[in-house]
Amino acid sequence: MRRTLDRIRHYLLMKPVPLRYLALRYLDKHFDLLSYEDKLRWGTIARPHYGHCLLHSAYLARRLGIRTISAIEFGVAGGNGLLSLEQHAKSVLAATGIESVIYGFDTGEGMPPPRDYRDCPYLWQAGYFKMDAEALRARLKVAQLVLGSVEETLRDFCSKHQPPPIGFIAFDLDYYSSTVAALRILEAEHRHLLPRVACYFDDMVGDIDWAYNPFTGEMLAVQEFNDRHADMKIAPVQGLRFWGGHLPSLWHEQIFVAHLFHHPEYGRPISDLHQLPLTAE
Repeated sequence: MRRTLDRIRHYLLMKPVPLRYLALRYLDKHFDLLSYEDKLRWGTIARPHYGHCLLHSAYLARRLGIRTISAIEFGVAGGNGLLSLEQHAKSVLAATGIESVIYGFDTGEGMPPPRDYRDCPYLWQAGYFKMDAEALRARLKVAQLVLGSVEETLRDFCSKHQPPPIGFIAFDLDYYSSTVAALRILEAEHRHLLPRVACYFDDMVGDIDWAYNPFTGEMLAVQEFNDRHADMKIAPVQGLRFWGGHLPSLWHEQIFVAHLFHHPEYGRPISDLHQLPLTAE
């Protein structure tokens, strides 16, 4: 009873949403009432941002005639995100028929030392978020761990693993320097990428003490990537929190799309909307 009361108190005090949504979330978590898309829409499932990005990547792949895509998590830490991504991949397969190959990049030894102020050393230091790789591997079903420095492991990643087109990337390496290295995945051959890649950046929103800003961290890494690439740009998804009946959530501000303008499939039509006839009086 005490645990149940604690859960109810958490829902009421920590989730600033109408009571009917809180009740729906609680009931769905315990009785599995909703479809997968509704679970994402109302946040009754862990890491709905992972599921939302993976699902829409699968929709794009299906439009392009691609049957298998890749999903990547940069910054695995304890592994909860990677395990969640595996679950989302199962649901996305059931909903779309598109399979996902999953990769998790991490040093496995915790974070390296920050290089300078751009790595936000007031938030992170060497050794944070160390992984128990053996325990995680024992729980993973399909995801593959790619351990080591991202600068090193990305060099031969595509040639070694031959990943299907990458449709979703979660960036959670915290540091500016590590994110700069991870963004180089978008420079892979076009056959390893969808023309538009859904991206989630974990460390871009927070309160005053986190002090995220365009001059450090992930925000700076994205800005510099855009400055360096005329044919590729990473842009936020405009108005996501208002679209599709979603309950507005913080993660809506963390979803971006990497646009690969020179990708041979970038301009291929994907919309079913071809004509808007004049309505009758």
